[in-house]
Amino acid sequence: MPATTIGQSGLVFGLTTETIGLVQSFSETRNVEKNEVRDNSGDIKAVAYYNPTTAFSLSGAIPGPNTSFPVGEAFAMANATTAGTLRVDSLTINKSNDAFVTLDVSATGYPNVS
Repeated sequence: MPATTIGQSGLVFGLTTETIGLVQSFSETRNVEKNEVRDNSGDIKAVAYYNPTTAFSLSGAIPGPNTSFPVGEAFAMANATTAGTLRVDSLTINKSNDAFVTLDVSATGYPNVS
């Protein structure tokens, strides 16, 4: 059953369905490198921002073994909002005798790579 929200309009509740299973959490962190130029007094006189990337983290309960994508391969996340190529950096499969099997995915998005 979808959530009923009351109050402020325009707020989004929940996640978009992913293909890997039942997503429990998702985060997206946008990054950029910078280079500063300083004068002889150490004051910053110019700055350049370059090489944008996005770090993604996703955790979900998976139905059965997950072998659908190996580390280093291209991957699509429905919850991701940036364009470009997304590559899997690491996968962690979590198992316990009193919990569901979960999968943690860390990936990097490269908006300038297609």
